[in-house]
Formats: sequence, structure tokens, C-alpha cells
Amino acid sequence: MSQETCACSQAGRETRVSPESTRLVAATDLQDTGSWPDFLLIGAPKSGTTSLYHYLRQHPDIFLSPKRKEGRFFSDIWKGSVYWPDFYHFDIPASAEDYQSLFDSRTTQARAGDVSPDYLSYAPIAAPQARRLCGAGTRIIAILRNPVDRAYSHYLQNVRRDAEFLSFARTLEIEADRKAANWGFQWLYTDTGNYARNLQPWLDNFDRCLVLLQDELDADAQETVRRIFDFLAIDNAVPLAVEDRYNTGGIPAAKMPILRGAHDHRAGEAFESLHAELVAPVSGISSASTADGVYPPISTEAVQIPPMAPEVRATLERHFAPEIDALEKKLGRSLDLWRQT
Repeated sequence: MSQETCACSQAGRETRVSPESTRLVAATDLQDTGSWPDFLLIGAPKSGTTSLYHYLRQHPDIFLSPKRKEGRFFSDIWKGSVYWPDFYHFDIPASAEDYQSLFDSRTTQARAGDVSPDYLSYAPIAAPQARRLCGAGTRIIAILRNPVDRAYSHYLQNVRRDAEFLSFARTLEIEADRKAANWGFQWLYTDTGNYARNLQPWLDNFDRCLVLLQDELDADAQETVRRIFDFLAIDNAVPLAVEDRYNTGGIPAAKMPILRGAHDHRAGEAFESLHAELVAPVSGISSASTADGVYPPISTEAVQIPPMAPEVRATLERHFAPEIDALEKKLGRSLDLWRQT
């Protein structure tokens, strides 16, 4: 891929933008390519993708499925290729036709997208498949977060959804075992933060890629969304409501024993057994909180975000230091804001 055709986030501006992306598109420009998206927001998980889904779908020239945020097609996880606990509801398409039905209600919107964070985690599968089905002109957007904070936020989300029963430190100790057993990315907290590795297949397959940081979204959501509109070559002056944050972190106080390691001695037991014993009798439900749909803001009064143990943070900072260096070189921008001072 030439350096002229990859758009990477650089201190408030896009560089190396493909010439084709600078022209506004209209619905009449669309070719009859079937019900496939023409842009993908590929992740990373817990990095602002749900908020972006809500913001982008306000634009009259963007179609994002109202049925659910995540299509989860190009990664092939819908084929049962990874382990997912039986109790953890995770909507996936039944077929290509089922996936394409997500776009049935599209009308005159110039752009149609799919916001699926699994696409970054399973990039070697998802990127070439998306190129084959959607075309090389598909525009790829990634938003990344400090991988240390992202890992912990992902862990807390699973605890909140009754989908994790071990302390954070213990999950890190056994992550290699989970990966070897082909667990889904939802439980691979550090592996999911290997951004440089996971971005490469997308950069290899697509000329038009935009890489953003959650830090930029947090600092100026309006400007971040405007940059996405420019990248998609649609009107960037559409007024949006970007005050709310969606699928934010935190856990209720009742979950704190998990963080303190109350069940760490049971790390070898099946998740299904732990859920049946620890959750179902209390909640009266046999499945975990849904991982589907479009998450509303969580009441800040109902949850708390316990600080990460300093020794765990130090371990993760050492672990991710080479990854941050590699990503910095790939993007051609400083990531010092992710390094502890």
C-alpha cells in the first residue's frame, strides 16, 4: 500500500488521504453492489465504538442498522469458530443473507456502515473477507485506546455482565490458556490490545484507512466526528448531539468480591457451571446480560470503577511498551499520552 492512500490520525489532522475521499458522494454515486457496507468501524472494543455508532447514525447520509450495532459477519465468529459460554447471549448472523438483511431498511443514504469491534481482533480473517465481499474501496475506521486501560475496562464490562468470575490479575495469568482453548476475544484482555499486529491486515487490504484515538474522542467529540465525515466524503457540517457516552464502564458494588479474587481458586471450572451456581439462583435468569443491541448510558449512580491494582498496571505497562512503540511507528505519530510519566 502506498503512503499516499492511508489516512492516519496525526495531532488533529489526517495525512496521506486518498484523493478519492475528498469528493462528497451522493446516493446517485452508489453502484449496485448488493447489501454490503461501504465502511467498517472495526474497533477496538471498549474504545468508544458504541458512542460513535450513536453519533454517526444521526447523519442523514449514513445508514447504520437499527437492529443492532454489530454485524459480526466478516470475522466468521458466526460460524462457531471460537468458544463462547453458552449462557452469554451474543447475536450473530445465521448466514450471509441474514447479515445483509441488516441493511434492508437503507434508503437514500450515501454511506452504509457496520460497527463491529471483533473485526479488529480477527483481522487476518475479517480484512481479506471484507475486501472480497465489499470491495477494495471500502473505507476502514479504527479507534484505539490505551491498551492498559482498554484491557481493564473490558474485564470490568464482563464482570458487570456476569461473564467473568475471576480477579483481573488471575485472568491475565491464565489468558494464554484461554487463547489456546480458542476462547472468544471478549476474554482475551491483553491479546485484544495488540493493535499494530491487528491493524496490519486491514492496511494490507484497504487503501483508505482512518485511525483515531479514544483520547481524541474524549477531548473533542464534535471534531472527531467531523474528521470521520470528511473521511467518508459527506457533509461535515451536520449538527449532532455528542454529549452522552454509551456503554461506559463500571460495576455494581455487589460484584466487588469477584475483583478481590473470591472465586480465583475455581479458575479451572467451566464458566457455565460457575454461572449456574453464582448468578442464575440470585438473578432468576439463566443467561448473562446481553452483549447485543445498542447500549444506553449506564447510570453513574449504580456503578463504580475501582482502580486497577498498581502492581497489575505496572505489569501491563511493561507488557504493552513494545506494542505502543510498534504502533507509534506504524501510525507515524507520538503515543506518549499512553506512557506513564
